[in-house]
Amino acid sequence: MADWEQLRDLAREVVPPEFATLERTAHRRQRLAGAVVAAVAALALVGGGIGILSTGGRDGTVEPAKDPTETQGESPQAVRALPDAAPGETSVDVAAGRYRVPVDGHLSFDIDLPDRTTAHDGGLFLATQDFIVKTEVAGDAYGVPRDPCTDPRLAPVGPTVDDLVRALVDLPVYEVSRPAHVQLGGADAIYLEARVPDTFDDSRCEGGAVKLPGNPETAVGGPAPYLGRWWVLDVDGRRVVVQQNCWGCPAGRFDEAPQTPQSITFTPTD
Repeated sequence: MADWEQLRDLAREVVPPEFATLERTAHRRQRLAGAVVAAVAALALVGGGIGILSTGGRDGTVEPAKDPTETQGESPQAVRALPDAAPGETSVDVAAGRYRVPVDGHLSFDIDLPDRTTAHDGGLFLATQDFIVKTEVAGDAYGVPRDPCTDPRLAPVGPTVDDLVRALVDLPVYEVSRPAHVQLGGADAIYLEARVPDTFDDSRCEGGAVKLPGNPETAVGGPAPYLGRWWVLDVDGRRVVVQQNCWGCPAGRFDEAPQTPQSITFTPTD
Protein backbone atom coordinates (compact mmCIF):
# COMPACT_ATOMS: atom_id res chain seq x y z
CA MET A 1 0.00 0.00 0.00
CA ALA A 2 1.25 3.48 -0.79
CA ASP A 3 2.65 5.49 2.10
CA TRP A 4 1.08 8.69 3.45
CA GLU A 5 3.18 11.11 1.35
CA GLN A 6 2.26 9.30 -1.86
CA LEU A 7 -1.40 9.30 -0.90
CA ARG A 8 -1.29 13.00 -0.06
CA ASP A 9 0.27 13.81 -3.44
CA LEU A 10 -2.39 11.73 -5.15
CA ALA A 11 -5.15 13.55 -3.29
CA ARG A 12 -3.78 16.89 -4.46
CA GLU A 13 -4.06 15.68 -8.04
CA VAL A 14 -7.62 14.41 -7.89
CA VAL A 15 -9.45 16.99 -5.78
CA PRO A 16 -10.07 20.71 -6.26
CA PRO A 17 -7.88 23.09 -4.25
CA GLU A 18 -10.65 24.13 -1.89
CA PHE A 19 -11.17 20.48 -0.93
CA ALA A 20 -7.50 19.66 -0.44
CA THR A 21 -7.50 20.90 3.17
CA LEU A 22 -9.62 17.87 4.07
CA GLU A 23 -6.54 15.67 3.72
CA ARG A 24 -4.67 17.84 6.21
CA THR A 25 -7.60 17.63 8.62
CA ALA A 26 -7.70 13.84 8.30
CA HIS A 27 -3.96 13.60 8.84
CA ARG A 28 -4.10 15.77 11.97
CA ARG A 29 -7.09 13.90 13.40
CA GLN A 30 -5.50 10.52 12.81
CA ARG A 31 -2.19 11.60 14.32
CA LEU A 32 -3.92 12.86 17.45
CA ALA A 33 -5.82 9.60 17.75
CA GLY A 34 -2.67 7.53 17.27
CA ALA A 35 -4.00 5.98 14.07
CA VAL A 36 -1.68 4.05 11.80
CA VAL A 37 -2.61 5.97 8.68
CA ALA A 38 -0.65 4.00 6.12
CA ALA A 39 -2.31 0.77 7.19
CA VAL A 40 -5.88 1.98 6.76
CA ALA A 41 -5.92 4.81 4.20
CA ALA A 42 -6.21 4.37 0.47
CA LEU A 43 -6.89 8.08 0.00
CA ALA A 44 -5.26 10.90 1.94
CA LEU A 45 -8.50 12.79 2.29
CA VAL A 46 -9.66 10.36 4.94
CA GLY A 47 -9.00 6.84 6.19
CA GLY A 48 -11.10 4.14 7.81
CA GLY A 49 -14.56 3.34 6.57
CA ILE A 50 -18.28 2.90 6.91
CA GLY A 51 -18.42 -0.86 6.39
CA ILE A 52 -21.10 -0.53 3.75
CA LEU A 53 -20.09 -3.91 2.36
CA SER A 54 -22.50 -5.38 4.88
CA THR A 55 -25.34 -4.44 2.53
CA GLY A 56 -24.24 -7.05 0.02
CA GLY A 57 -25.53 -10.58 -0.12
CA ARG A 58 -23.39 -13.69 -0.32
CA ASP A 59 -23.58 -13.54 -4.10
CA GLY A 60 -22.21 -9.99 -4.17
CA THR A 61 -25.52 -8.32 -4.97
CA VAL A 62 -26.41 -5.07 -3.28
CA GLU A 63 -29.46 -5.42 -1.09
CA PRO A 64 -31.94 -2.72 -0.03
CA ALA A 65 -30.43 -0.23 2.35
CA LYS A 66 -31.60 -0.25 5.95
CA ASP A 67 -32.79 3.17 7.06
CA PRO A 68 -30.10 4.50 9.46
CA THR A 69 -32.34 7.36 10.61
CA GLU A 70 -34.91 5.25 12.46
CA THR A 71 -33.49 5.64 15.96
CA GLN A 72 -32.57 9.30 15.80
CA GLY A 73 -34.52 11.70 17.99
CA GLU A 74 -34.72 15.45 17.99
CA SER A 75 -31.76 17.07 19.72
CA PRO A 76 -32.51 19.26 22.76
CA GLN A 77 -29.30 21.26 22.39
CA ALA A 78 -29.29 25.00 21.80
CA VAL A 79 -28.36 25.85 18.23
CA ARG A 80 -25.21 27.87 17.60
CA ALA A 81 -24.09 29.62 14.45
CA LEU A 82 -21.29 27.83 12.65
CA PRO A 83 -18.13 29.86 13.34
CA ASP A 84 -16.36 31.59 10.48
CA ALA A 85 -12.95 30.46 9.32
CA ALA A 86 -10.02 32.74 10.07
CA PRO A 87 -9.04 35.22 7.33
CA GLY A 88 -7.31 33.39 4.52
CA GLU A 89 -8.51 29.99 5.71
CA THR A 90 -11.28 27.77 4.31
CA SER A 91 -11.84 25.58 7.36
CA VAL A 92 -12.48 25.91 11.08
CA ASP A 93 -12.44 23.38 13.94
CA VAL A 94 -15.62 23.33 16.03
CA ALA A 95 -16.43 22.07 19.50
CA ALA A 96 -19.15 19.50 20.07
CA GLY A 97 -22.63 20.98 19.80
CA ARG A 98 -25.58 21.70 17.56
CA TYR A 99 -24.91 24.17 14.77
CA ARG A 100 -26.87 26.00 12.09
CA VAL A 101 -25.28 25.71 8.66
CA PRO A 102 -26.45 27.80 5.69
CA VAL A 103 -27.10 25.89 2.48
CA ASP A 104 -27.95 28.95 0.40
CA GLY A 105 -29.86 32.20 0.85
CA HIS A 106 -33.16 30.36 1.36
CA LEU A 107 -32.33 27.25 3.39
CA SER A 108 -30.17 26.18 6.32
CA PHE A 109 -29.91 23.04 8.41
CA ASP A 110 -29.20 22.33 12.07
CA ILE A 111 -26.84 19.45 12.84
CA ASP A 112 -25.20 17.81 15.86
CA LEU A 113 -21.42 17.82 15.43
CA PRO A 114 -19.11 15.71 17.60
CA ASP A 115 -15.96 17.13 19.11
CA ARG A 116 -12.98 17.37 16.75
CA THR A 117 -15.10 18.17 13.71
CA THR A 118 -13.77 20.51 11.03
CA ALA A 119 -16.09 22.60 8.87
CA HIS A 120 -14.84 23.40 5.38
CA ASP A 121 -16.14 25.99 2.93
CA GLY A 122 -18.80 27.39 5.23
CA GLY A 123 -20.08 23.95 6.24
CA LEU A 124 -20.44 22.46 2.77
CA PHE A 125 -18.07 19.73 3.98
CA LEU A 126 -18.13 18.61 7.63
CA ALA A 127 -15.26 16.25 8.46
CA THR A 128 -15.49 14.08 11.58
CA GLN A 129 -13.05 11.23 12.19
CA ASP A 130 -12.91 9.34 8.90
CA PHE A 131 -16.17 10.65 7.45
CA ILE A 132 -17.12 13.71 5.44
CA VAL A 133 -20.72 14.95 5.27
CA LYS A 134 -21.64 17.11 2.29
CA THR A 135 -25.03 18.87 2.05
CA GLU A 136 -26.13 20.92 -0.96
CA VAL A 137 -29.11 21.94 -3.04
CA ALA A 138 -29.32 19.74 -6.13
CA GLY A 139 -30.78 22.14 -8.67
CA ASP A 140 -30.79 22.02 -12.45
CA ALA A 141 -26.98 21.95 -12.68
CA TYR A 142 -26.59 18.99 -10.31
CA GLY A 143 -25.52 15.94 -12.24
CA VAL A 144 -24.01 12.49 -12.29
CA PRO A 145 -20.77 11.61 -14.07
CA ARG A 146 -21.25 10.24 -17.58
CA ASP A 147 -18.76 7.59 -16.49
CA PRO A 148 -17.26 8.15 -13.03
CA CYS A 149 -13.99 6.57 -14.18
CA THR A 150 -13.37 7.43 -17.83
CA ASP A 151 -15.66 10.43 -18.46
CA PRO A 152 -16.23 12.45 -15.26
CA ARG A 153 -18.16 15.24 -17.00
CA LEU A 154 -21.42 15.77 -15.14
CA ALA A 155 -24.66 15.06 -16.97
CA PRO A 156 -27.69 16.90 -15.56
CA VAL A 157 -30.73 14.78 -14.75
CA GLY A 158 -34.39 15.68 -14.57
CA PRO A 159 -35.70 18.07 -11.90
CA THR A 160 -37.34 15.63 -9.48
CA VAL A 161 -36.07 13.46 -6.65
CA ASP A 162 -37.09 10.36 -8.60
CA ASP A 163 -35.16 11.55 -11.67
CA LEU A 164 -31.97 11.86 -9.65
CA VAL A 165 -32.48 8.59 -7.79
CA ARG A 166 -32.91 6.70 -11.07
CA ALA A 167 -29.67 8.22 -12.36
CA LEU A 168 -27.83 7.30 -9.16
CA VAL A 169 -29.04 3.70 -9.20
CA ASP A 170 -27.88 3.35 -12.83
CA LEU A 171 -24.52 5.05 -12.21
CA PRO A 172 -21.62 3.08 -13.72
CA VAL A 173 -18.76 1.84 -11.51
CA TYR A 174 -20.66 2.35 -8.23
CA GLU A 175 -22.55 -0.53 -6.64
CA VAL A 176 -25.73 1.13 -5.37
CA SER A 177 -28.39 -0.38 -3.12
CA ARG A 178 -32.05 -0.40 -3.99
CA PRO A 179 -33.73 2.84 -2.84
CA ALA A 180 -35.41 3.04 0.56
CA HIS A 181 -38.06 5.63 1.45
CA VAL A 182 -37.12 7.42 4.69
CA GLN A 183 -37.51 10.70 6.56
CA LEU A 184 -34.55 12.96 7.24
CA GLY A 185 -34.76 16.31 8.97
CA GLY A 186 -38.53 16.37 8.68
CA ALA A 187 -38.42 15.89 4.89
CA ASP A 188 -39.24 12.94 2.66
CA ALA A 189 -36.09 11.30 1.34
CA ILE A 190 -34.75 8.40 -0.65
CA TYR A 191 -31.81 6.64 1.01
CA LEU A 192 -29.09 4.78 -0.89
CA GLU A 193 -25.84 3.09 0.03
CA ALA A 194 -23.03 3.14 -2.52
CA ARG A 195 -19.62 1.56 -2.83
CA VAL A 196 -16.65 1.21 -5.11
CA PRO A 197 -14.90 -1.96 -3.91
CA ASP A 198 -11.17 -2.20 -3.35
CA THR A 199 -11.02 -4.70 -6.19
CA PHE A 200 -11.92 -1.96 -8.69
CA ASP A 201 -8.95 -0.98 -10.89
CA ASP A 202 -8.92 2.82 -10.79
CA SER A 203 -5.60 3.05 -12.67
CA ARG A 204 -7.54 3.46 -15.91
CA CYS A 205 -9.64 6.31 -14.52
CA GLU A 206 -9.00 9.93 -15.39
CA GLY A 207 -6.54 11.20 -12.78
CA GLY A 208 -6.84 7.89 -10.95
CA ALA A 209 -10.11 9.13 -9.44
CA VAL A 210 -13.71 7.93 -9.40
CA LYS A 211 -16.00 10.96 -9.59
CA LEU A 212 -18.98 11.49 -7.29
CA PRO A 213 -22.28 13.10 -8.28
CA GLY A 214 -22.53 16.77 -7.40
CA ASN A 215 -22.78 20.35 -8.56
CA PRO A 216 -20.17 21.32 -11.17
CA GLU A 217 -18.28 23.63 -8.81
CA THR A 218 -18.25 21.25 -5.82
CA ALA A 219 -18.11 17.70 -7.21
CA VAL A 220 -15.14 15.66 -5.99
CA GLY A 221 -13.68 12.23 -6.53
CA GLY A 222 -10.95 9.92 -5.35
CA PRO A 223 -9.42 6.46 -5.72
CA ALA A 224 -11.14 3.21 -4.81
CA PRO A 225 -12.33 1.96 -2.41
CA TYR A 226 -15.20 4.29 -1.61
CA LEU A 227 -18.18 3.82 0.69
CA GLY A 228 -21.06 6.22 1.13
CA ARG A 229 -24.52 6.97 2.40
CA TRP A 230 -26.64 9.17 0.12
CA TRP A 231 -29.96 10.85 0.90
CA VAL A 232 -31.96 12.61 -1.83
CA LEU A 233 -34.61 14.84 -0.26
CA ASP A 234 -37.56 17.02 -1.14
CA VAL A 235 -37.30 19.96 1.28
CA ASP A 236 -40.33 22.18 0.73
CA GLY A 237 -40.19 21.58 -3.00
CA ARG A 238 -36.41 21.88 -3.30
CA ARG A 239 -34.18 18.93 -4.09
CA VAL A 240 -31.35 18.50 -1.58
CA VAL A 241 -28.61 15.85 -1.43
CA VAL A 242 -26.81 14.77 1.75
CA GLN A 243 -23.77 12.53 1.33
CA GLN A 244 -21.73 10.82 4.04
CA ASN A 245 -18.49 9.89 2.29
CA CYS A 246 -15.49 7.80 3.20
CA TRP A 247 -12.53 6.84 1.02
CA GLY A 248 -10.08 4.03 1.73
CA CYS A 249 -12.69 2.27 3.81
CA PRO A 250 -12.52 -1.34 4.94
CA ALA A 251 -15.65 -3.31 5.70
CA GLY A 252 -17.08 -3.49 9.18
CA ARG A 253 -17.09 0.15 10.27
CA PHE A 254 -20.44 1.39 8.97
CA ASP A 255 -21.95 1.22 12.44
CA GLU A 256 -19.05 3.31 13.77
CA ALA A 257 -19.78 6.24 11.47
CA PRO A 258 -20.82 9.41 13.35
CA GLN A 259 -24.59 9.84 13.19
CA THR A 260 -24.27 13.46 12.11
CA PRO A 261 -26.52 13.27 9.02
CA GLN A 262 -29.30 11.65 11.03
CA SER A 263 -29.41 14.66 13.37
CA ILE A 264 -30.14 17.14 10.57
CA THR A 265 -33.26 19.32 10.60
CA PHE A 266 -33.92 21.84 7.84
CA THR A 267 -34.92 25.46 8.45
CA PRO A 268 -36.10 28.01 5.85
CA THR A 269 -34.19 31.29 6.05
CA ASP A 270 -36.43 33.42 3.80
